[in-house]
Formats: sequence, structure tokens, C-alpha cells
Amino acid sequence: MAIARKNVLFISWDGPQTSYMEGLFLPIFKAISEQAAFDFHVIQYTWAGREKLAAIQKVATEFNIRYTSHKVRRKPTGSIGSIHTLLTGSGFIKKYIRKNDIDIVMPRSNYPAYLVSKLKSKDLKIVFDADGLALEERVDFAGLKKESFMHRFFSKVERELLQKADAVLTRSNKSIDIHLEKIGVGNRGKFYKVLNGRDIGTFKPDPDLRKEKRQELLLDPQQTLFVYCGSLGPQYGWDEMLAIFKGYQRQDEDAHFLILSGNQKFALDKIPSQLKNKITVMSVPFDQVPAYLSAADIAFAIRQPTYSMQGVSPIKLGEYLLMELPTIASKGVGDTDEIINGLDGAFIFDHNDGAIVDKAITFAKNSRNVDVTKLRQRGIEHFSMQQSASSYIEALTNL
Repeated sequence: MAIARKNVLFISWDGPQTSYMEGLFLPIFKAISEQAAFDFHVIQYTWAGREKLAAIQKVATEFNIRYTSHKVRRKPTGSIGSIHTLLTGSGFIKKYIRKNDIDIVMPRSNYPAYLVSKLKSKDLKIVFDADGLALEERVDFAGLKKESFMHRFFSKVERELLQKADAVLTRSNKSIDIHLEKIGVGNRGKFYKVLNGRDIGTFKPDPDLRKEKRQELLLDPQQTLFVYCGSLGPQYGWDEMLAIFKGYQRQDEDAHFLILSGNQKFALDKIPSQLKNKITVMSVPFDQVPAYLSAADIAFAIRQPTYSMQGVSPIKLGEYLLMELPTIASKGVGDTDEIINGLDGAFIFDHNDGAIVDKAITFAKNSRNVDVTKLRQRGIEHFSMQQSASSYIEALTNL
């Protein structure tokens, strides 16, 4: 007898520069649907433009996922528009749930948590994707003041949904402990650490693509290429990356640095004049990322190890490991220390060590001697799509 499939509604609130939806969540949901009896619907609150939304819709259609975007107002100001959307958005979700026979609702982070907190259905299961320590991340990097009205308001929303939810998803073991301090250790059984995953058939080294992309970048076969792929801003270790590259480049003037980011302006405004011809900044479609990573020799996975960073799972670390790239990664970010501890070819960057930049440069110089196949093995253990889907399925089937 066939198992009845259940409808899961994932709700997110995203800005226009992120690629988490099409690059991370939709592929994971596709993998879950192929392995278990769950069908996914997505409502994304966003202020992204038509081109961006069309790209997400294209991926969702290919993956047989029902995708709906809901416009976040940005007038008269961004904050006022967001509050207006927040206060009026729950009605849309209620209608969607009734119309599409939703069994499980999965809000990601604080704004969707508020929208879901207004739902009254007793038959509806709630899986709260607590998304790391999102509220504290806004304190660390976005200027939100502790004990401000907004902080107190969303802290209350978060705490109430942590208690109300049938299951809670996190990205690190540390964040589970932090959340349990708020609602009591007796709730540990409903917490699940889920993994961010990538398709290991897509994220794998390709010698032909390496040659092609290095020619495109006008690099000789023996030139050392550093790479960073992802967001840019205060939390992403720009100064540390630049210090390491500058130090390395003094010893190897042919070294080059490739930055792949949707926020090109940030990098272009900060590159020192003497390094303008040594650093390439590009924005490429997600499906082109593995090709450019194939061209690289050393990768950066540096983030500021603030309190909130204990809750994240840096998917870029997973991409680099799967691509067999020696990687410099920050200590104290999620469970990174545990994942790469003792792994030859992975360097733990301790931000409290005054000599760490010099140590990282030495690591980079010696990285060509690493058995990189072990990097990929570790990546598959922690970041494969199979492992990711299985971690979600465990939470969903235990409801």
C-alpha cells in the first residue's frame, strides 16, 4: 500500500542578493521528495526583481516544486514597508494552506516565524527552521540593539515558536544548546541538526574546466589562484582574506585572487590600487560556480566568529571540500572546528591568534603537497545532498 504523501509549505523572507532559495533549499527539497513521501510548496517574501524571480521560478518548475513569491513593500522606507507586509501577510498564508491542503508548515527564521505564529489550526504540524541564531546575527552585523523594541519583540516571537513547534531545525549543535537555554532542556527531543548539502556530482573537480577557466582568467597552469565564493560584508572576513593574499603575493607575485559574489561593488571599492590587476571580481550564475572553483588552488571560508556565528553552517566550506580545495576556515563558526579537525589540507583560522595570518600564508605555500582526495571524502560525509536530505527526512518523519 502506497504511503500518502504530505504537503510541506516552506516560508522564507529574503533580500534580492541571496541565492539560498535556488542554490540551497530547492535542491534539498527536490532530494527529499525523491527519497520520501513529501511534496514541497514554497512562499518566498522578497523584494527581488523580475529577472531574479524568474530564475528561481525556473528552478522550482524543473524540480516540481510549487513556488510563489510575495512582494515585500519597500515604501515609504524599507523598515516600514517590511512591517506593513509582516502585519498583513498571515492572511495570504492561511488561504494558501487551506487551498493546497498543507500538512506541515516550515517557517525559516524570525519574520516567517511571526507569520506562522498567527495560525490556529490544530491539525497543522509546525517545523520551525530556526536558521542558526538569526536574531543575534542582526545584533552582531545589522545594527539591531539588544533590548530595543524590535529585539524584544522578535525574541518573544522566536521563544514562543520554539515552544509551539513540533520540531525545530538548526545548523549546528551549539545553536541547539543555546535555544534550549531559552525553553528548557526537556525539549531537546524535538531539535534536529540538519545539514546544508550540495550535489556531489556537480561539485567535483574537473580538469577540463580547470584548464578552460584558467585560460579565461589569463592564468598560466602554475599560477596560484585563491578563491572566495559568497556574500561580502562586515561578517565575511574581507580584511583577513586580503591580508593573507597580500602576504602570499609578496612571496609569489604571480598569485591571483578570484572573488565570486553578487556584491561586486563591496570588493571593487575596497581593493587596494596596487592589487587591482591581481584580483578578479565576478558575479556568475550558480550553475557556473563549480567550473570556476575548479580553476582555484586555495579557498577562503572566513567569517567573523561572533556569538551569532555559532549557529551557522557555512555551505561554502562544503563546496570547497567537495571540490578538493585546500581551505582556510574560521574557528568558532558553527561546527566547523569539529568538521575539519585533523584534516590535512584544512586550516583553522583562529581570529584570536596574533600570528595567524603568517601561519595561514605558510599553510597556503605548503598546500600543493596535500592529498586533496581526503578533502572530498570529508565533504561527502558532512555536505552531500544525500546526507542533507536524510537529516531533514528524519525530522519530518518523526512528527
